[in-house]
Amino acid sequence: MKRQVAFTLRFDPDLYQRLKSASRREGRSVTAFVQDAVARKLAEEEAATLFGAFTIVGEDMEEACVEFASDAQREVASGGE
Repeated sequence: MKRQVAFTLRFDPDLYQRLKSASRREGRSVTAFVQDAVARKLAEEEAATLFGAFTIVGEDMEEACVEFASDAQREVASGGE
């Protein structure tokens, strides 16, 4: 198992109750539910960054930074490592 980092999150009480209910409905811990939600959000942002980089390349080849787009693709593909 990978080493994990523990830290404190603060939630509005109503949001926390919704979180607990949702995780319980899925049969998962609150921690697993939050980890999955954060991972999905980060993947969305990484995909949007990559899409944006390639959109720039496609829209205006004169001003496009192909090197940036290539680097962005490599970073997303490698998981940011």
